[in-house]
Amino acid sequence: MKRRAIIGLGISCLLASCAHQGQSGLPGMAWSLNHAEGEGAKLAYGQPQSDNVLIMMTCQPKSGQVLVSMTAPMDAPSDAIQLNSQSRNSRLAAEATPGMGEGAAYLEAKAPVTDPALASFEATGDLSVVTNGRKAPMPVRGPERRAVSDFFASCRA
Repeated sequence: MKRRAIIGLGISCLLASCAHQGQSGLPGMAWSLNHAEGEGAKLAYGQPQSDNVLIMMTCQPKSGQVLVSMTAPMDAPSDAIQLNSQSRNSRLAAEATPGMGEGAAYLEAKAPVTDPALASFEATGDLSVVTNGRKAPMPVRGPERRAVSDFFASCRA
């Protein structure tokens, strides 16, 4: 599957790095938006112009649904993706499959575009993934706000 090839690093790397970075996210990581014919809109947090993506959200135009994809350590609970934005929390039921890297799982979860954490992320630019009780922030900076807004606008039914 094409999405699996795009997700290059596990969330464990994100959590370890973010523990040292505070709320600023990872250096060199940014949000980007791509539209691929037949694949819909893709909003990803990772290194620009690379396959090093930590989390990806995809949707078909006007579907009202978002597919959230990421990798996680195999030893972490892998039945959900937990998102936090401001005071909004969402626990998205996820399907887990073995990941590309050793000791990693690939998680996919569907959520409505109106999910509380996703709606707060769109409004505020604040998003964290929560794994094993630790938050990994993925902040939206400056011009990235437009990408986030455009992504959610394209997903709405």
